Amino acid sequence: MRRQFIAFCGLLAFIASSAVGADAGAPAQVFDLKPWKLQVPGPLEVKDLRSYSSGYFFLNGSKEMVFSLDAAEKGTTPNTHFVRSELRHLPNWTVNENHTLTGEVRVVSNLQPDKLTVLQIHGIMPDGDNAPPLLRIAINRGDLYAAVKAENSGDKTDMVLLKRGVKTGYVKVAITVKGGQMRIAVDGQEKLVRDLSYWKFSNYFKAGLYPQATKGTAQVYFRSLTVE
Repeated sequence: MRRQFIAFCGLLAFIASSAVGADAGAPAQVFDLKPWKLQVPGPLEVKDLRSYSSGYFFLNGSKEMVFSLDAAEKGTTPNTHFVRSELRHLPNWTVNENHTLTGEVRVVSNLQPDKLTVLQIHGIMPDGDNAPPLLRIAINRGDLYAAVKAENSGDKTDMVLLKRGVKTGYVKVAITVKGGQMRIAVDGQEKLVRDLSYWKFSNYFKAGLYPQATKGTAQVYFRSLTVE
């Protein structure tokens, strides 16, 4: 009964966020989204975000950028079993260049299982096909992890605990790739340094809500998101 009640509350929260999203402002009113595009269930790709908002993606009354999903929806992107409401940064780059993604993010999750990704460095092939994701910043049952590919095939993933107990509070994550090395800081403290000399793919940043679940609802809130 308790699980049913929690699931029902999650459904009500999702319905409420969808209703708010229909009337709320576009996140581009506050966030610089010119170099981004959005992927939502359908699958649908939105390239012009200047005035776009929906139940999947909206600006709330606190000026937070909100991503919202029911994980049971249909309409996944290719090569995955999970739907997403997720921004894709347009420039591609290599690990020998200098790039930083910083986000302040909080999560409300009623997913089953309770697993979702909020930030990514995703690989890409020369022909434009997807390569494995080099990095996923994921929240697993309320704890923050870095899932890092340990080699190019994508078969081996290192799971690194970054911080415990971040399910409802804001956490600031900074991912810096510079000269073949990746550094991850959480709330100003460096948590991971990784040599990337093995990684041969080009890459791009992603941010938003990508659940590793097909049941339940979730919302991801950003109060800042910047790329340098």
